[in-house]
Amino acid sequence: MKKIMLILLVLVFTSIVVIVLKNNIIQNEYPHLNENIYGFLQDKGKRTDVYNTSVKLNKGSSKNTCVYFLSEVLRKNNFSVPLETSNTEQMISLLSHKGFKKQSDYKKLMPGDICFTTDANGQQSGFPTHTYVFMKWVKEGSYDYAYICDNQAKDYKGKIYHIRNISITVKSNGLAKDPFAFFMRKA
Repeated sequence: MKKIMLILLVLVFTSIVVIVLKNNIIQNEYPHLNENIYGFLQDKGKRTDVYNTSVKLNKGSSKNTCVYFLSEVLRKNNFSVPLETSNTEQMISLLSHKGFKKQSDYKKLMPGDICFTTDANGQQSGFPTHTYVFMKWVKEGSYDYAYICDNQAKDYKGKIYHIRNISITVKSNGLAKDPFAFFMRKA
């Protein structure tokens, strides 16, 4: 009887330790993702490689390739993203499932944050038309223009790392660019 009680005690203790460790691992998963993404995208060669891969994943087209671009950036930073992830709805779901939280105050953006625009009707309630990575503000303390990285080089003179207006809809290369709606960061 003592052996059975000892075995049960060891099993209960072991189970508790496993649960606690698993919760800590999940909470600390990707602790430096923002910094890693930011550092990764500082390298023009890496940006170009990710861009080219995202275009290939989108059957040779750079149009509507933003999620492919972001997915590849995440993969290159050891963050698992299924290859079939191709739209903002899927990306938001994936990030939410992995513990990322939406935040709408763009003044709290940090380098490497994953940003999403409004939907096609300019609403924050629908599915975003675009996603990009925030790099930094053009002018510190001014929250209108930011340096970002995305797939839209064709609209920004061939630049993957470029300036984008954050707070309002503007045109670039004749195309409307929807404003920022929210960003997602690991909680």
